[in-house]
Amino acid sequence: MSKSPTVRGALAWSFAERYLSLLITVPTTMILARLLTPTQVGVYSLCAVVTNLASILRDFGVSEYLIQERELDREKLRSAFTITLLMAWGIALAILGGRFLLADWYHEPLLADLLLVLSLNFVMLPLASPTFALLNREMAFHQVFIVQVSANAANAVTSIALAWRGHGAMSLAWGPVAGIAVQVAVLVWLRPRDALLLPRLRGVGRQLRFGAMFTGSRLVESGSRNGHELIIGKVFGFTALGLFSRATGLIDLLAQTVSSAILRVATPALAADHRAGHSLVAPYAKGTAIFTGIAWPFMGGVALLSGDIIALLFGPQWHEAAPLATLLALAGLPYALTMLAPNALAATGQIRRRLSVALWYGPTHLACVGLAALWNLHAVAAVFVIGNLVQVAMYTRHLTEVLQARPRELFGPSTVSAQLALGCCAGLGLAQLASHELGLPLVPRLALCVVAGALAWLGCATLLRHPAMTEVRRALTHLRSRHA
Repeated sequence: MSKSPTVRGALAWSFAERYLSLLITVPTTMILARLLTPTQVGVYSLCAVVTNLASILRDFGVSEYLIQERELDREKLRSAFTITLLMAWGIALAILGGRFLLADWYHEPLLADLLLVLSLNFVMLPLASPTFALLNREMAFHQVFIVQVSANAANAVTSIALAWRGHGAMSLAWGPVAGIAVQVAVLVWLRPRDALLLPRLRGVGRQLRFGAMFTGSRLVESGSRNGHELIIGKVFGFTALGLFSRATGLIDLLAQTVSSAILRVATPALAADHRAGHSLVAPYAKGTAIFTGIAWPFMGGVALLSGDIIALLFGPQWHEAAPLATLLALAGLPYALTMLAPNALAATGQIRRRLSVALWYGPTHLACVGLAALWNLHAVAAVFVIGNLVQVAMYTRHLTEVLQARPRELFGPSTVSAQLALGCCAGLGLAQLASHELGLPLVPRLALCVVAGALAWLGCATLLRHPAMTEVRRALTHLRSRHA
């Protein structure tokens, strides 16, 4: 990504928000895992899949349109707000009308009550999402920091309080509703210029065309990535779904700590470079190298330490999720190479290509999951690697055409990340063997492994001159200069 101070400052705020949010969400997850059963988590996870798919329709690509549009005026903002309002409230009505059908299909009445609560999000979100998109477009991540941390804190407090009082899966539904309510309140308070305008349909044609392509690709992507939960819930039951959801949640720690912080800045930064007529090859290659330098050691560490991590974070009732987390971590390694690819295509307006990738990936992934479900849950986790390899192949083809670059130019800098991951995992593995020989209990054992892995990462990143280490040094130098 661009080397400008603005982008680095945005990344600093974005990472600060994600890590402070992590300090909220990890303890919250640890507490809820001990207050709720795998079955209760599984029931809520199924509703989350439905509402996540509905959220894509609700936004209808408006946020991405506002970020990438070259000339943004009041008329375009008004039509964007109108589209968001109509889609969100229409989906809220659809969820209310169809919630009993889902409950009957899975023979679980609680699904209808959960969806009733979650539909409130769609009533409130139109007041927040266009404003949030404008903050991202302007790279005002200091304000995004305030919004997200406040919402996460409200979500955490509400969920824990209700779970503590015995409300079970319903506590997981009311938490996000409280978070969205706080998000809307903070955004109205911040109220960037032209964020809240009267609805108007004039000039919505271009936005609808952009949104149709973007939403189609997102629906296929999200349906493919989350559709396995619908299959697991039906074939293996809600307890198995809860275990699988907890395993994927452990892998998603990477998304919560690193991916979302980078991706939130990536789209407006790449779009700004594209609007200025700059080549995106070097920013993409460097961004991918930095991301793989963090993602691959993280995935390797999860694969090695999944049992201890799950025991510490979630408690003994979740131990069956550990082998699933190991398989999912290994399956996710290839996708790190193209994590920035959807953002690069969106930033250049190539939404049709993104949809093409989704249409290849979706049926392949769900077909593999359906076949693996004939065996067991571990087979379902293992076949994730097939869909990820398909995505890498498809995105590589499109990126080379759009950015006019060879695969070696896009992914060559990431070869050093593979060496970094091997060195880091070697340090973790040696520490794990030593801790078992010494007979250390869980917390000291895990602490020793984490410290050894971190030192191995720092040492290898320094020796290999990895670009991630360069950014770390630059950030430390900047902090020291500001302190001085």
